[in-house]
Amino acid sequence: MGRLACRLWPLLLLGLTIALAVRPDWNERLFLLCHQAAHPLPAAFWRLVSVFGDWKTAIALLFPLAWRQPQQLPALIAGPALAILLAVLLKAGFAVPRPPLVLPAGAVQLLDAVPGNGSFPSGHAMASALLATAWSAQQGASRWGVAGLVASASLVALSRLAIGVHWPLDVLAGALLGWGGMRLALRYAGPQGWSDRTNQRLLALLSGVLLLVVVFTAVEGWPKHHEEYWLRLVIGAGIALGGLVRLRR
Repeated sequence: MGRLACRLWPLLLLGLTIALAVRPDWNERLFLLCHQAAHPLPAAFWRLVSVFGDWKTAIALLFPLAWRQPQQLPALIAGPALAILLAVLLKAGFAVPRPPLVLPAGAVQLLDAVPGNGSFPSGHAMASALLATAWSAQQGASRWGVAGLVASASLVALSRLAIGVHWPLDVLAGALLGWGGMRLALRYAGPQGWSDRTNQRLLALLSGVLLLVVVFTAVEGWPKHHEEYWLRLVIGAGIALGGLVRLRR
């Protein structure tokens, strides 16, 4: 059942994406419905959920998968690289304005700052779907585990509507692109993997890079006090240090 759900949800997302692209008024109505329905939960909850769609955090959470299945390391590098490139190009190419910049004043209750780039597609939805796809493809993944990963990615996508910075079309398209990019990488990016020695060296190097990114983020954003900022640092630092310690054994 879990595997079947993993195969069917992209088809469902594709149908919804096409429907919202054809009917922009549905896209706006669905945004307002989801945005308002999310208000009973505190803003801190949605910001914390959104952390798991942040690219730095999503990439960090791929490290434990690479430790368990090092033969997938080429795909775990190629998948995020492809997805990030697509996100940058599509955001610049479409330049879709975000909901607070289009809807009447007071329609959107912003829970965080409005990013300065385009709205389409959602990078957070893309990253969380890519992360869920990578972990779902691991050997021995249970049906409940796969269902939980899909649910988690869906919650991250919903958080972008709750925060008020993305349209439903953005998160649906982002999720599809994240899923598709990771599936392509798993199929074509070094399916035989690299040697154990190469994997060890790359993981050590990438763990060091991750730690440097965490330090730079901490220094650059020290005045920030939102709870998600600290969660992002804890996850990144914990995984980077864990990777370095693990590889020294």
